[in-house]
Amino acid sequence: MDIVSLFYLAESREGVIIGILSMVLLVAIVVFIIASSRSRRLETRYRVLLGNAEGKDAESLLLDYIARTNALTAQLERTQSDLADLEDVCRGHVQKVGILRYNAFEDIGGEQSFSVALLDAGANGIVISGLCARDETRVYAKPVRAGHSTHNLSDEEITAIARAIEGYSGAR
Repeated sequence: MDIVSLFYLAESREGVIIGILSMVLLVAIVVFIIASSRSRRLETRYRVLLGNAEGKDAESLLLDYIARTNALTAQLERTQSDLADLEDVCRGHVQKVGILRYNAFEDIGGEQSFSVALLDAGANGIVISGLCARDETRVYAKPVRAGHSTHNLSDEEITAIARAIEGYSGAR
């Protein structure tokens, strides 16, 4: 087929060729719109990923985030170590308190006498008793180890120690 016969064929089928070219152009426009839309969505996601990091590339941002994560991990480990040290120290602090008020003498009313147990987590500490009479008050302190004392304890002191131990609800 020579060029002249192609020209006559195109001229005779001009409407069909225009229709086909219009369809090709329409398909090209639809493909362009879809590609542009996807490109905009990807660009939006990229900007969200980068945040407010104007002028930084993704690699430097990721390296920055990794460095921050490593620093936070180290800080968390130090904090956990400090917390464990504080927990060890706090075990020796007064954590359990038991008190009992009573009348040590029959001629004194109002439960002016008392026994107070001040114990740590291991039930170690002291029990303090104050015996109030009309003319004088006497105060006694006795050491406590594991809820017991090497000194003789009164019933009230034993009760104060028991209240301290029973009232203990665990680490605070």
